[in-house]
Amino acid sequence: MKNDNINKALELAQIYDKKYGIITYSGSLAIELLLKSLNLNAEDKILISNNVCYSILNAIKNCNYKPVIICPENDLFLTSDDVKKALELYDIKVIILVHQYGIVNDIKGIRRIFPNGIIIEDIAQAWDIKIDGLNAGNNSDYLVTSFGKTKPLSYGIGGAIFSNRNEFLSNIDFCDSESRNLPNKISSYAYPLCNQIDMNILIQKANKIVKHQRNCASIISKMLKNNKKINYFADRNKNNSVWHRFPIWTDDKEIYIKLIDKLNKNNIEYQLPHTIELKELFSAKNSLVLDNRKQKKYFILLRTRDVSINKLKSSLYKAIETL
Repeated sequence: MKNDNINKALELAQIYDKKYGIITYSGSLAIELLLKSLNLNAEDKILISNNVCYSILNAIKNCNYKPVIICPENDLFLTSDDVKKALELYDIKVIILVHQYGIVNDIKGIRRIFPNGIIIEDIAQAWDIKIDGLNAGNNSDYLVTSFGKTKPLSYGIGGAIFSNRNEFLSNIDFCDSESRNLPNKISSYAYPLCNQIDMNILIQKANKIVKHQRNCASIISKMLKNNKKINYFADRNKNNSVWHRFPIWTDDKEIYIKLIDKLNKNNIEYQLPHTIELKELFSAKNSLVLDNRKQKKYFILLRTRDVSINKLKSSLYKAIETL
């Protein structure tokens, strides 16, 4: 099972120019497995954004590390300025950078100010992206991803770790007799049935999904280009972002309420952003928090997957034309 897992993982690892990989039961477990393998000291600090999936926070806490939660100035993802402020206050050992909503991060800029620290790049919501002309992972130490059904690599189960370092492989229980006798075995996070995954089909499906999402994002961007009431993120990398969701926002609460109403009446699919709320999540208690936001923004995340292009054009126009 060990060789089956590693060989199957290499089919994807090589896309990111990585030498090693492993497939796990889920993306959340991939992060937890990777953090455990780093052998940090208890209470060492790990930096994350406040809008990442709560399972990342849980993985940090499960490993007995200390989360440092940043509310980014742009409300979307961490920038080098956000990270610089955190580094001035805290001794950060690891940064987990998530391409939230499929928007490409400035990892090169963050690596420049964090040259000797560990950067983990979460690409679960991203596929087929380049950062400053280089594949994802070139400026980070590890890549983690998920094969969840809502992700571009949609298998329904599983996650993965990729790296040019191989220490995370040394004590994993691969559910076979050899690995179960390891002296410092890490629980069964390796996915034993991963040989059933057809990577060619998985990649073809991801390419189709991302092409559609980018098409939707392009349409939304053109429709909002001259709109003075609704803001959207201008991708510095042009077509490299994946747009798992397309974030739009306003600073005016009345316009926000009106827009929500119009989206509902025109059957435009959207979600509201989730953030790590300290008062609601037990795992967020005792975390360190740095809020870099300067102004309240009201965000809406427009769906881009499995959305009818024609419906998007007509219905979104009706929703925004009279705001």
